[in-house]
Amino acid sequence: MTQSKPPFDDPLEAAFTQARQTMPPLPDGLMARVLADAAAEMPRPVRQPWWRQIFGTLGGWPAVAGLAMTACVGVWVGGTLTDDLMLSLSPLDEATLDFGAGLGAFDLLLVDG
Repeated sequence: MTQSKPPFDDPLEAAFTQARQTMPPLPDGLMARVLADAAAEMPRPVRQPWWRQIFGTLGGWPAVAGLAMTACVGVWVGGTLTDDLMLSLSPLDEATLDFGAGLGAFDLLLVDG
């Protein structure tokens, strides 16, 4: 069985209840000093140049180097293979693929089996 509180009013409990309801007065400027100390301890964001922000978003220097190399290879392949590999449409709207003789190592990819 649980015991219930006695029916009489305890003067000590009444004093505790009154103390919980009233807020003690703060000294002048205490809250302002606490907030100033808290603001001084907050970390400040470091401003970075725009190019570092972009490189960081892309994944850093290794990722940017990979993207630059891919762009260079794309320009090289686009400039070199356009003469050798041409797609032409005949007047009958059928597509023919013309493979030139100068494909180099790419001709191994065209062999079946």
